[in-house]
Amino acid sequence: MHTRPFGTTGMQVSAIGLGAWQLGRSSHWPDGPDEAEAVRIVHAALDAGITFVDTAPGYADGRSEPNIGRALTGHRRNAAIICTKFGYLPDGTENWSSSAIEESVRRSAQRMNVDHVDIVVLHNPPPEILDGRRGDHYEVLQRLQDKGVIRAYGASVDWSADLDTVLSSSDSTAFEVRLSALYQEPWPAVARAHDRGAGTIAKVPLESGWLSGRYGADSVFTGVRERWSREDVAVRAGLVDELRALLPEGVSLLSGALRFLLSDDAVSTVIPGTRSVAQLHSSVAAVADGPLPTQTVAAIRAWYDERLAAQPLDW
Repeated sequence: MHTRPFGTTGMQVSAIGLGAWQLGRSSHWPDGPDEAEAVRIVHAALDAGITFVDTAPGYADGRSEPNIGRALTGHRRNAAIICTKFGYLPDGTENWSSSAIEESVRRSAQRMNVDHVDIVVLHNPPPEILDGRRGDHYEVLQRLQDKGVIRAYGASVDWSADLDTVLSSSDSTAFEVRLSALYQEPWPAVARAHDRGAGTIAKVPLESGWLSGRYGADSVFTGVRERWSREDVAVRAGLVDELRALLPEGVSLLSGALRFLLSDDAVSTVIPGTRSVAQLHSSVAAVADGPLPTQTVAAIRAWYDERLAAQPLDW
């Protein structure tokens, strides 16, 4: 697993990170990993050369951070760059008060059994929190960075406009951005963030599993993915087939999806969700051959502009 610079922060992160939203059994993922399996997943990630772990207090109904803590006990801590979030509590409730930031970061570190958290981002905050001219959240985070409590801070966002708001109203150097071959709207702002020295974490890179190669027009979904009607499923399956046709012969959909994002230097790390060691190994193997050919990347960008840019789907 090769590493990439996280902007100009001085941190180096693995090209593939461990997305820990599903790292535990929860109301969203009742078949998610138990504590022992969660520890095995984290250990397998570290053994594979993954050095970046992304979590949040509320992930897996509050179980993600403690499971990471069980896995990182002892010498394993120094192998991981950890990113967590602020805004949602382990019980799923919200607290956006800037006065709660330091305590939230302290509790996250405590749950993960570490002495510090490397990166903290605001967790898709409401507009009045996102804009640093309307509150002091980024000032509090900057003070924590100045004290050495954290190494970088920023926000998790879904749109270029939101990323640009943070860029123009704070000194943030860490962004978690929804980005995939099927959702490319944020690319221009990601480039601007890169030019300013920020690191970007590409979240939801497989679009809830659509780009893993597991789903098609006949797929039936339950739980949080029941939101897709049969018509939605048919449309999405068709788009996935179109994307698959753009990939070079022998390149799987999973490999193409991850390598497409990593073909741009503005992306520091990509965090596919992982619920098993097998899924983890599949993601690691998928990027072994490095970025996609430049002509394939250009074709995927042009295809998106023609097919989806005018009206991006809610994946």
